[in-house]
Amino acid sequence: MDAPPSLEVPTSRPLLGRGVHAISELEASSKLALVCVAIGWFFMNTLVASLGSLQHGVRFFDMSAIIADPTRLFFGVNAPFHRILFGLICLACLLAPLAPHLELAPYLRQKKSLWLCYAVPLALMVVCGVLLYVRTSGDFFADPGDPNSMTGSLMHFANDLVRRGSDMVSRHIAVGSGAYLAFLGSAVLATQGVRRFRR
Repeated sequence: MDAPPSLEVPTSRPLLGRGVHAISELEASSKLALVCVAIGWFFMNTLVASLGSLQHGVRFFDMSAIIADPTRLFFGVNAPFHRILFGLICLACLLAPLAPHLELAPYLRQKKSLWLCYAVPLALMVVCGVLLYVRTSGDFFADPGDPNSMTGSLMHFANDLVRRGSDMVSRHIAVGSGAYLAFLGSAVLATQGVRRFRR
C-alpha cells in the first residue's frame, strides 16, 4: 500500500527572517537615518519646557498626549493610553520604509508607489507639528453667535487673555535635539524614497 501524499504546504520565510532580509537590503545611509529617527523619537527630547532652572523634556512618542492637552508639556505626561497607542504608531511608521524590501506578493513588490513609504516618518512629524500648532494657536473658548452680548464679550476677553499667556509661555518652550535628529533622519529617508520612486 502506497503512503498517502504529504499535505504539507511549503512555507515561506518567517516574518522575523523577512524583516532581517529587508533591513539587509537597505542602503547604509537609510539604516543610519532609521537609527537617527528611532533615537530622536524614543530616547531624546523633542520639546523642552523651561521655567527658571527647571527643565522638563517631552519625547516624540508622547506627542499625542501633548496635542490632546498642551498643558502636559509643563506638568508632565501621565497618559499611558496615549503613550502606548502613539508609541505603536511611531513604531509602525519607523518600519514603513522596509515595505519595498519585504517579500510581498509579486504584483505588490513591483509597485513603484511602495518607495513612498520612505516618507512616512517625515509625514508623521509634519502632521504632529501642524496639529500642535493648530491646537495651541486657536481660540480656547468657543465664541457665541452674538459678539455684542455679555457672554460674547466675556469669551473674547478670555481668549485674549489666554492668547497673551500662551505668547509668554511659548518663550519658555524650545525644540529639543531629538526633534532635529529625527527630522534630519526622516528627511534623508524621504529624499531617498522620492529619488527611487522617480527612477
